[in-house]
Amino acid sequence: MNAQLGVILLLLAFASTLYALVASLVGGRRGSDALVESARNAALVAWPLLTLATLLQIALLVRGEFSVDYVWSVSSRSMPVYLKATALWGGQKGSLLFWAWLMSTFTAGAMLRNWQRERNLMPYFIGASAGTLAFFLLLVTFWENPFAVFYQTPQGDIVSALFEPSRALSGLSAGIAAAGERLPGLLGVILRGVMRFAPPPGSFVVTPADGNGLNPLLRHFGMVIHPPTLYLGFVGFVVPYSFAMAALVRGEISDAWIRATRRWTLVAWLFLSLGLILGGRWAYDVLGWGGYWGWDPVENAALMPWFTGTAFLHSVMIQERRGMMRRWNMLLITFTFLQVILGTFLTRSGVLSSVHSFAQSAIGPLFFLFVAGAAIISIGLLVSRWDKLAADHQLDSLLSRETLFLLNNFVFIALNVVVAIGTFWPLVTELLASVFRGVERASVGPGYFNSATAPLWLFMLLLMGVAPLVAWHRASLARLGRALLWPFALTIGGLALMAVLGVRNPLALAGYGLAIFSGLVTLLEFHRGAMARVRAHGEAYPRALWTLAGRNRRRYGGYTIHLGVVIMAIGVVSSNVYQLETQRAVSAGQAITLGDYVVEYRGLERFIATDGRQVTRAQMGVYRDGREVAQLVPRLDIYASGERMTIPATLITATGDDLYLLLVQWEPVNLSSATIKVYYNPLINWVWGGGLIFVIGTLIAAWPDFSEERRPAAITRRAPTPAAGD
Repeated sequence: MNAQLGVILLLLAFASTLYALVASLVGGRRGSDALVESARNAALVAWPLLTLATLLQIALLVRGEFSVDYVWSVSSRSMPVYLKATALWGGQKGSLLFWAWLMSTFTAGAMLRNWQRERNLMPYFIGASAGTLAFFLLLVTFWENPFAVFYQTPQGDIVSALFEPSRALSGLSAGIAAAGERLPGLLGVILRGVMRFAPPPGSFVVTPADGNGLNPLLRHFGMVIHPPTLYLGFVGFVVPYSFAMAALVRGEISDAWIRATRRWTLVAWLFLSLGLILGGRWAYDVLGWGGYWGWDPVENAALMPWFTGTAFLHSVMIQERRGMMRRWNMLLITFTFLQVILGTFLTRSGVLSSVHSFAQSAIGPLFFLFVAGAAIISIGLLVSRWDKLAADHQLDSLLSRETLFLLNNFVFIALNVVVAIGTFWPLVTELLASVFRGVERASVGPGYFNSATAPLWLFMLLLMGVAPLVAWHRASLARLGRALLWPFALTIGGLALMAVLGVRNPLALAGYGLAIFSGLVTLLEFHRGAMARVRAHGEAYPRALWTLAGRNRRRYGGYTIHLGVVIMAIGVVSSNVYQLETQRAVSAGQAITLGDYVVEYRGLERFIATDGRQVTRAQMGVYRDGREVAQLVPRLDIYASGERMTIPATLITATGDDLYLLLVQWEPVNLSSATIKVYYNPLINWVWGGGLIFVIGTLIAAWPDFSEERRPAAITRRAPTPAAGD
């Protein structure tokens, strides 16, 4: 199978996308429908080209074509077929190819769906989306090409190159490399990073007997679906951003671009949320520290665009209803897009480990230039249209749903800023250390993030509980007080019961109280709407609930999301505040006691798995109240490369608690003893259960209303309804 076909497909896709970028901008400026249509066709052609390239890469991985550099680096003969295929996103080169294919899929779908309805915005939508895709294709084609093949040169050196031996292409590569050595700074770094086009004549293909294999941490099933969902979330936000830029260029101040992107934004947000949840689950199952969110910079890089994306989803409702916050929404979607690119940059450039890694990586400077260029263009367009984006109305009252949504936005931006400071602090201090004497590189740990974000999360729970009870435009304190009476009374009763049962931690009581309050308000909103239908139409209560959600998917899907957040919050508070842990070296027959559980060590066994792993596992018995409740087998796998992977064993209780066992080490001679670490994580499975409800709610909100889709494109803004709960 010829890997050079993949190089040719990438070159064609890049050329097609570059043409789409230029033709769309020129066509839009000249008002030439023919040019714009040709740009659309060129952008659409990129999708089948990238689809073929992606399928070819998967085929090379599955077949074990180890002469291909990328295949050798992430695959091996012992890996199962599904892992070979998903190794596509197991390394940097394949991930960027996958990113480009996903983006071409999203943009092609958005163009086809909105070509007639939003024809006025199409030229510059194509320009913005094609410009982003062209950048990634530039990276994939010339700097991070996954189709490069190993060659041995006549001098005996092993190199990877894109094409077969050629004097002309080899000379061109040598010239670029020489220019990179001569030029100073980042330009030299960029040129030195260009992939070799071809080896010199006389070189021949080298095929290693086996590949390097995938990092053991990436062989977990969660990594089969976690990266794709995260990438879908990342690339999905390119669609609303591109429409926003098109609206700015056109001077379009209506809500057309928001209507065109509402579900695209929800779908992107759904996948980004799902990616974050799955990433937490993967960390819990694989990393072996008893938790699911460690505030790692790579985790934070995905969380930051989620903050601004969530704020955007809330604030666009104010623009649609009141014609307010147009400028703010443009800023939010711009910063969401920039943080999406920044997130990809942070995880791929090496800058998070050190500024020096950035200076040594070719794609680091390229990402920086693209982010800087996109920021300048976006902010420049926004400033040029600032006056046209003025609000139609001002806040009528400080006590209104608009005000609470604005507070919601401020909380998410504050969370974003807090996380950004902690994430970039090592880089800031490293730069300061290079300038000032006595300054040392420093980093912040989970303690900073937890203490700085906890008050903001608690305030967010409070807003979730109060906002549904406050009317648009203006609300009265008396009416709000009456609406709050029952949820508040039930919350106080629940907290009193918890205190009697022994819950005394102030943070836990605050978290539980706000979660209960917010959950009760949300459930009462469902109940109130269902009872209104029961009285008005005589429907059975379950039927009324079903119809209610179907008639207003956006509203009740949002409420379902809130319920998921409430359940997740209870799990997060419980597993953080009341987590127990212990570690002991034990011999056969000895036991470890933690809380209500007794864990008995029964012995150790070692064997070689069929794929060559050295497996060591401990046999453990778990007792509660003197009765055996489970037999658990934590294990540790050592791969041929010497890399280790700890596989915990867990016992899930009926209430959603976890008993989490880790095999830390063992006596190597006669296997007579082992060191076992035990965690007790109360209600931690509420995090995953709440995440499932969260995803269901997003699906409800994003599900298309086909009757609405058939309406004419020109839709006037619905008059706002002042009733609380709308």
